[in-house]
Amino acid sequence: MKKILFIILISFSFIGYAQVPNLDLRNEIKGSVSDLPQRLNQNEICLIYEINGGWSAYDFIYYYFIKKNGELNIYQEERPHTYVKNDQLKRTVKKIEPAPALKDKIITLINSELLSELLKYKQEDFRIRIPELKDSPPMCRISDQNEFKLTLIQNDRQSSYHYYAPRYYYENCSDKRINKPALKKFIDVLDAFR
Repeated sequence: MKKILFIILISFSFIGYAQVPNLDLRNEIKGSVSDLPQRLNQNEICLIYEINGGWSAYDFIYYYFIKKNGELNIYQEERPHTYVKNDQLKRTVKKIEPAPALKDKIITLINSELLSELLKYKQEDFRIRIPELKDSPPMCRISDQNEFKLTLIQNDRQSSYHYYAPRYYYENCSDKRINKPALKKFIDVLDAFR
């Protein structure tokens, strides 16, 4: 009897784990999202993780499609920078077979309090408006770093966040206009992809 009860309990925990949450996304999408490598059905989630800039000639975009049954499809896109004048560089999109550990990380992330906390912010919230510093240039400068962008799409709604060299600005810049708690949540979500 204990074994049967244990099996039923385990089964219910896996069913709950595989379910896709209903995300609280900020912006309505007008029209269809046609540039995704896979069609997105009702209640399914597309998480787009982009790494732009830096020394590479390419932007790297990873698409994570989380289906209602917990299935995960991943695509990797390499897109040459528009300013690179080299006809040899082409856009490529390939499907990647997810490793079990990565699948667990992504499913855990979309069901996490960490992501829910980030979704309470808008892009504008990364910068604190201080009237006396309104016309001042940024205090910290860095070049040839990557910009990170995270977009979540579900049910014709999306939330999108981006930040240039987020870890550098969080750890090394004392500019009072940087909303460090919001930036830290963004960095913590990005760290889930490592």
